[in-house]
Amino acid sequence: MPNQITAAIPPAKLAEALDHLKQARAVLEPYLHPLTPDERKNIVKMGDKSVSFMTKLLDYAANTPAFVPGFISYDELKQDVGVATDLTPLEQFAEQLALDLNSTVMLAGSEGMSQASPVYQNIKFLAQQRQPGAQAAYDDLSQRFPGRAAKKPAPVA
Repeated sequence: MPNQITAAIPPAKLAEALDHLKQARAVLEPYLHPLTPDERKNIVKMGDKSVSFMTKLLDYAANTPAFVPGFISYDELKQDVGVATDLTPLEQFAEQLALDLNSTVMLAGSEGMSQASPVYQNIKFLAQQRQPGAQAAYDDLSQRFPGRAAKKPAPVA
């Protein structure tokens, strides 16, 4: 695979991007409601298919108020659906940005590991050859190297 990460991102650009993300969060902060993992798992969810259902339901409820039970506030229902649909484009943009950031981190990490591995192997070889300083470097790096654990042989049945 060719090297695709060919330039470092200037620290000023990283700081600027982070500042913009912090500003966006600050703008939305009063309206955000973080949930615990348990709450996220157990909450009733409105997915893509539910949006048209909710839109039609709101139309029916607006045209025929008798459809709305007395214990339901039509205005609250309309507001909740509105907030969910209004935030959807921002959520989709943020998800795409997060995916692109993750992909770039993954690619840069992959390219870095692909280039680091031969250097590590060379240090290991040089340590075996008693090259000055190589053993200390190898000992230090071997504790940190995220190598794979040796596979255990399958039990014989």
